[in-house]
Amino acid sequence: MPVSSPFVPLRGACLQRLQWLVAGDLALGVDAARGGRIVSFSRNGEEILTPASVHPDNYGSTLWDSPQRTWDWPPRAVLDIEPYGVSHDGDTLVLESGVDPCGLRFTKRIRVEPGVERIELEYRISNCGDAPVRVAPWEVTRTAGGLSFFPFDASDGLPATDLQPVVRQDGICWYPFAPAVLEKGRKLFELGSEGWLAHVGQGQRLLFVKTFPVTPRDALAPGQGAVEIWGHDEALYVELENHGPYVLLAPGEQISYPVCWYLEPLPADLRIGVGEPGLVALARAIAAR
Repeated sequence: MPVSSPFVPLRGACLQRLQWLVAGDLALGVDAARGGRIVSFSRNGEEILTPASVHPDNYGSTLWDSPQRTWDWPPRAVLDIEPYGVSHDGDTLVLESGVDPCGLRFTKRIRVEPGVERIELEYRISNCGDAPVRVAPWEVTRTAGGLSFFPFDASDGLPATDLQPVVRQDGICWYPFAPAVLEKGRKLFELGSEGWLAHVGQGQRLLFVKTFPVTPRDALAPGQGAVEIWGHDEALYVELENHGPYVLLAPGEQISYPVCWYLEPLPADLRIGVGEPGLVALARAIAAR
């Protein structure tokens, strides 16, 4: 294997079962046998994603089809938990699901961009059935509680936000994880005005930033927001969620949804807290790369 290859085998039975992409001290692990799920994203060995030891079913990061009302719960097994095929397209890891009975197939294309130290993901949803399907891409990323924030646009017509506490200040929506007030079924629904969502894990000095295309209100799937945050009922983790546009796919058509991930150390003098302008400035600088 050439030294320049981003695909790096790591030691240990569990680690070798995964597909790994590594750039410097940034590493991402994917479990193709478990729905092509991203199960690890770390910097210098410090993990940002929730592992299976926290919850046996809901861990790591995955792709769902939106709106949820078309499948309720659980997610479609072929797309969420059954094995994906694995191939490589140059420096891109390609994972492909089977075809769900509804006609959908997911493809996840993942590569490392070493120069800017980011993970580039492209999600594709294909209609392999015989009838048109309305669908939107939905990335669901599970991480430990901490401080989540993103720029937002106020909008009527979204589902009511009942997750607490939520602070909207100077165009930024903040969610400081508060297990003591977390109740079942509580969620935040918003529009994202700049196409990024950031999170600092509890007790960590790492800033996790996801960037994605802005989805306007009139392009959202019914009953969903462009950015959503859900706190697990038992306070085990939070879900950082972003939605792409809701489209009609004719048989043979597909939609592509690009996302980038960053994981950056925080400067030693940068304060963590609701309303901290330094956090917002750093997240914006990262998202602009």
